[in-house]
Amino acid sequence: MPLNLVDPGVEYTIQKILGKDKQRHYLESLGFVPGETVQFFSVFNNYYVVRIKGAKIGLDESFAKIIVVNID
Repeated sequence: MPLNLVDPGVEYTIQKILGKDKQRHYLESLGFVPGETVQFFSVFNNYYVVRIKGAKIGLDESFAKIIVVNID
């Protein structure tokens, strides 16, 4: 399921990153890699606020759509 469709407050494991090479490399540099845990908090000013590796990051919807997470 894409990150932009998950429930807030729940931790998910990243399954894969879709998109173009440039987008994938950018997200990887922020720590968005398969196997990593990510938690979605809310949408603020059109940015998806997530926590990964202990840091809160705001992602544009286009990036949130290409991060695929496992749902248990």
